[in-house]
Amino acid sequence: MKFSPPRFPQSLCLVVAVLTTLGIDSSSALQIRNYVQLQHDWFFGNPSAPFLNGVFSPSSTLFRAIGQPNDSVEWFRHMALISPRHFVYAAHYPVSAINQFRFLGSDNLLHNYGNAGSVVVKNSLNQDTDLMLCTLSSDVDPATGVIPFPVANFANEAAYSGYTLQVFGSAAHTSVMPLKGFTTLSNDPGFDTTRFAYFDYIGATGGSNDCHYTGGDSGCPTFIMQNGQPVLVGTASAIDYLTPSGAISDPVTNDIRSYLTFIPAYLTQLDTLMEPLGYHVKRSNPAATSVSTSATASGALRRAKSGTVLLTAQNTGAAAAHNVTTQLTFSNAPTTVTGSGWICQASTATVWKCHRGGISNASSAALTATWSTLPITPSMQVTLLSSYDGATAASASTILQLQETFTSWSNGLTDPAPSADPDHDGFSNLLEYAFGGSPTTASLLTPDGRNLAVKIQKTGNNLLIRFPRRTDAAARGLTYTPEVSTTLSSGWSAVLPSGSTLTAASFSPIATGFEEATLTLPLSTPQRFIRVNISLSE
Repeated sequence: MKFSPPRFPQSLCLVVAVLTTLGIDSSSALQIRNYVQLQHDWFFGNPSAPFLNGVFSPSSTLFRAIGQPNDSVEWFRHMALISPRHFVYAAHYPVSAINQFRFLGSDNLLHNYGNAGSVVVKNSLNQDTDLMLCTLSSDVDPATGVIPFPVANFANEAAYSGYTLQVFGSAAHTSVMPLKGFTTLSNDPGFDTTRFAYFDYIGATGGSNDCHYTGGDSGCPTFIMQNGQPVLVGTASAIDYLTPSGAISDPVTNDIRSYLTFIPAYLTQLDTLMEPLGYHVKRSNPAATSVSTSATASGALRRAKSGTVLLTAQNTGAAAAHNVTTQLTFSNAPTTVTGSGWICQASTATVWKCHRGGISNASSAALTATWSTLPITPSMQVTLLSSYDGATAASASTILQLQETFTSWSNGLTDPAPSADPDHDGFSNLLEYAFGGSPTTASLLTPDGRNLAVKIQKTGNNLLIRFPRRTDAAARGLTYTPEVSTTLSSGWSAVLPSGSTLTAASFSPIATGFEEATLTLPLSTPQRFIRVNISLSE
């Protein structure tokens, strides 16, 4: 079986020519000085039925997020998942022709995902590097046990000194090598724009587990172990021969330097590329910050009407929060939950899960929950369970008050029409609603004993017309308009006679939610018919 090898600096063209003839077997995957299958293969059975090596150390179960092409020819390649939708690979060894990728889940089944495209990662000078970000057609479900790898983000390159690399190659080979250093190559087109870490294989002497890259290894991941967990540091890129003496074509006795693209150098660029799908790179050492969440009504929330609630995540800390997630639980199902930069999906009618790449320090990110029809209940509850990398999930609940409307007030009546009078007391449903009456009890009094009808009283040289009015009339869409007419047949006018005034004061005793409006008309006014016109707009 033939395959395309990794690309190497042009000065090594003779070596490239040799490698292109190699097939896939233990001699062409990652080269290990004393290769022992049980010790150096983290799984077996490729390509048809892979299964984990139960005696491999560290445990093979830690590396389920290393995927491979679901392809009878390209199966030997390996790639590291860094979000539920993204994996990294070598740009010089593209995967564009591969249709599916697969991961071995904790159920010991292969889970397949389509290829949604790839993009080359740029350096700070906007030049192509040898790092590629690839996108799957759908998220890898965490229930499969396939959990994306965090990426190392130590303070600086010196902080990596002394670490041992867990080096993965093609066809399931892996071994360990000490990290030797970092470099940027010169005069090597396609590679001199990339920051590399490297390790050295000494041909004449060394440990039995010593290894170096070879053809087919490109794109395979390399880790360091931190607190017993693998942390991604790079992807296999190239080799070079260190030949103080001897023939360059003899890989057995030569010293070989293996280069891996140093992924921590490109965290910001990766974040930018991943953000449209709601992800950032998970850092191995996320900086401490503080994110709080809140839910507030956007305008009045009116029962049985449309409404909007603003859900805000506020980063008040000194560092960015990465991979922010929030689970929203509503007592009443919203119609939609959306927000710029957020990816939201309903788990059930009342539970929505949203995530985004991150929130910068001293910044906020808003979600909007909308209801085409709010419930007729006096209130509803929103609970936000939020988290981000490095933080423990925190829950916050908010009770939102819902303002009564005529629609909710009349719900359940035998005839809820505004003009209907189901209790036959001469007051329509709209008048009962506006003045505080009961639509189911025939009475001229309100339930708290106030006079429901308009009262007329002569005081001195004035005529006083008193009527109840809701204090939140404007929010309810209620309008109380005193109107006059010289004759009942001449029509009604809201233009009041000269000298008229309209005032309002609290009832005595207090009537919650109502005030008493008083229209004062001079007795010198020519004869008029007077009424209070109630209109509703909701």
